[in-house]
Amino acid sequence: MPLSRLTRCDPARLLGHASTWILVGLMLSACSEQEPAENGPKGVPVAGERQQIDTLYARAITQVRQGRFDSAAVLFGQVLDLDDTHYEANLGLAEVHMRRDRHAEALAPLQQARSVDPRRPEARMQLARTLVRLERRREAIELLRELAADLPAHVGIRMLLADLLMTRKPPDPEGALVQYEQALQHHPEYRPARAGAAASRLRVGQLERATTELQTLVTETPGDVPLTFFLGTALYRQGQFEAAVDAYRDAVDALPPDSPRRLVRRWNLRAAYLAAHGTYPGQLPAEYHLELNDDARESPVHFTDVAPVVGVDRVDRGRGNVWSDLDGDGSLDMFTVAIHARHSLFRSDGRGGFADLTEAADLADLSGGWSATAADYDNDGDADLYVTRDAWEGRAANSLYRNEHNAAGPLRFTDAGDAAGVSDPDDSFHATWADVDGDGWVDLYVADGITGTGAANKLFINRGDGRFDECGRAMGAAVAGRTLGVAFGDYDADGDLDLYVVDVAGPNTLLRNDGGAGFTDVTTEAGVERPIQASYVSFFTDYDVDGDLDLFVSTMCHYEHFVESQVTGQAGGPRAHLYRNEGHTRFTEVGNHVGLRRSFGSMGAGYGDIDYDGRVDLYLSNGGPEMSRLEPNTLYQNREEGFADITESAGVGNLGKGHGATFADFDDDGDLDLYAGIGGHHPGDVWANSLYRNDGHGNHWIGLRLSGAAPNRGAIGARVVLRAGDHTTATQVTSGDGFGSGNSLDVELGLGQRDRVDAVEVHWPSGQIDRLGVPGVDRFHAVTESPDGR
Repeated sequence: MPLSRLTRCDPARLLGHASTWILVGLMLSACSEQEPAENGPKGVPVAGERQQIDTLYARAITQVRQGRFDSAAVLFGQVLDLDDTHYEANLGLAEVHMRRDRHAEALAPLQQARSVDPRRPEARMQLARTLVRLERRREAIELLRELAADLPAHVGIRMLLADLLMTRKPPDPEGALVQYEQALQHHPEYRPARAGAAASRLRVGQLERATTELQTLVTETPGDVPLTFFLGTALYRQGQFEAAVDAYRDAVDALPPDSPRRLVRRWNLRAAYLAAHGTYPGQLPAEYHLELNDDARESPVHFTDVAPVVGVDRVDRGRGNVWSDLDGDGSLDMFTVAIHARHSLFRSDGRGGFADLTEAADLADLSGGWSATAADYDNDGDADLYVTRDAWEGRAANSLYRNEHNAAGPLRFTDAGDAAGVSDPDDSFHATWADVDGDGWVDLYVADGITGTGAANKLFINRGDGRFDECGRAMGAAVAGRTLGVAFGDYDADGDLDLYVVDVAGPNTLLRNDGGAGFTDVTTEAGVERPIQASYVSFFTDYDVDGDLDLFVSTMCHYEHFVESQVTGQAGGPRAHLYRNEGHTRFTEVGNHVGLRRSFGSMGAGYGDIDYDGRVDLYLSNGGPEMSRLEPNTLYQNREEGFADITESAGVGNLGKGHGATFADFDDDGDLDLYAGIGGHHPGDVWANSLYRNDGHGNHWIGLRLSGAAPNRGAIGARVVLRAGDHTTATQVTSGDGFGSGNSLDVELGLGQRDRVDAVEVHWPSGQIDRLGVPGVDRFHAVTESPDGR
């Protein structure tokens, strides 16, 4: 095709239209003359055929203009029967397919048009849009990159490519910013590109420049709905709270009085006003007030964030974390991971402080991770570490860091993932450890397929020689879906560990362990498939103090549903499910009846008895990917009448995006402290991680440090049952639940005001049962598995 023809058709002008129908309509009318292709498959039409083609084509255009798409499709098809190199007829057929929602049928004519003249952009642009409709976004992005290289000044291509980069999973704000900047090089005043660039700068952490650009845009067009909201967020994130109050007021004013989005704007305004003035509503005019359903209660304990004091307040996109005595000195060390940031190993000094030994221990892996768990997989007496990747980011190899520590040398780790056979190059999210086959060696279960790759979860069976065999399918545990959370627990009290698998996009699965021989899906029988959508993480715990393990499942709701829930006190979207164990075969969902009726974006969750009253409390790590989402983590105290929100008075309502939440008595003062990994998905959504020190309580407790028979020295999977008067409770030693994280392996059981324990039973993973008699309270007891039980 001559260059003059391409110029006359003005593809840049045509491609700039948002509607694909307008694009094709203009093209069909402006470029209707068809030049014969050289060596087309059907040959060059002779004069008679040319006249017939032109007539059929003209009739097809008429049918299109009259909205008769079925007739148009027939006529375009007749044209292509005579000349399948007819560029515009191929595009026209593709368009009428798309107008009839037959997007898959549009692919063939578009690909044919592209092959007829690979230089012309219209077919490629239309093909990219069709691929998007078919959820084949990766191919669409590659095609648009090719188009952008051919037409670097074309703003429409750049904008569509930027939009795809920002809306794909995971979002790519850096890539989107590049496209916006390229568009602005050629069209510096193009407002949509300026707005997109400013929003992208916010997401990548260029806060000052984002603020300047957003202020300019808002000044030019006061009342811009999204930009006023972005501006408030940029100001809030820089600590300019008073200015953020003004911007959020503008964001409220920009919306009609009946707009449901005003709730979210007023919630953010409330957060900014509280940050600026320490009180609410203060002098804020009444039309901006947000009345909440206040069910907050006073906390029996208070926490103090000591992370900056003890040196563990890393500013990253914190994810999983685990407590473990990695060097065998009797004090709990902490290992944390974050997205595409180096790991952190904090070694306890035994006095409540920590030293960062990440570099010295060869753990400064910049590829980061999502979950972090610990277990002595090789039976050498020290805990090893497992890190998963790359979750929402796609496929990447996981790491198994073998602990090389010995008494004479420093703490060092070596990545043995490949050698052990557990590197698992799929899109892994969480992982958890348990001896599933009863041979004494801890095995590993990994959640895969979160991005929709179809990868099944992996069950790695420990061979006892430092290597693992993948036996998921053989043992009935190769759940294939979009798995996020996984948790082991002996819900049926038969001595082996059962498995709960959380699917973010479908029903969840409960697999009963059949004595180590394999697993059976008992989801329907047990009644625990819900929530069907938006489930996130889970764990087993005895919430109702009846001696068996119940099941908790968190959910992720939209931001507007969270705010609506804060106003109404009821679920505005998905809510957490709490399943009460009804006798080891079936569960009843009771969350709504025990105080867990609100909706949260709980990406993580943890559990521990914060006041040692004998009831397990819940900590929800909340947030979402939006930079503007200001959703505090939430602490629920488990009371006799149900769960009560004590977040504010306890001092743990971190507004950053929460993930891994773990409990441990890191300072050995007789209470559980809380570590919270904090950080959003976007590169600029970074917050300092928190270590909340428990400032004490007035209740009694008992602690057990279990030492199982080799090779499961850490006693992972052990079940402890305590009886004290009218109080009976059970707990399980786990490594890897909630957001792929781990509490310490120590067993800490609260007694309330009871000052005597009547009996403690330890049900070891081996099947052995030890009865401890009447141990003393308010201290730890070292318990070693006996050879014959006692």
